[in-house]
Amino acid sequence: KRDVDAVLRQGMLEDPALRAFVLTNLEQRRISKDDDDDGKNTEVPLRWKIYWEGIVQELDSIAGFDVHDRVMDDSASDDATEIIHQQKHDMQYEGDVFFIHGGASRFVRHSYISTIASFFPNHMLTTIRGVGHWVHAEAPDDTIALLKKYLDR
Repeated sequence: KRDVDAVLRQGMLEDPALRAFVLTNLEQRRISKDDDDDGKNTEVPLRWKIYWEGIVQELDSIAGFDVHDRVMDDSASDDATEIIHQQKHDMQYEGDVFFIHGGASRFVRHSYISTIASFFPNHMLTTIRGVGHWVHAEAPDDTIALLKKYLDR
């Protein structure tokens, strides 16, 4: 993992917290003596725990989602009003959604709340002060406590 960390540090992922998070998805499985022909414990190459191929296949779709391209202007002509309403409705998730925002992160700004509400009308948002974007890594106890409280409601 040290070698992978060094490669990631060389321009790909300079943020140590992000690298640490990515590396949690890397594992090295050992083959037991029972599984190995020569009777010794042998290390197999590192492998990713997550399904990278699926992420890579859908990356354009994931990264290409822009809410500003998807939310059409309500000031359109009367003929287009029903189409616009249907498009907005089709893009909504009406189930419960819980956002945990890191207070030191710039990813969820106050000006985004109305856009979040338009896609997730039944959302709840809370903030952990002094924490960046990776709330689960930077404040795991607070994150778990908030999730428990949300799920137990």
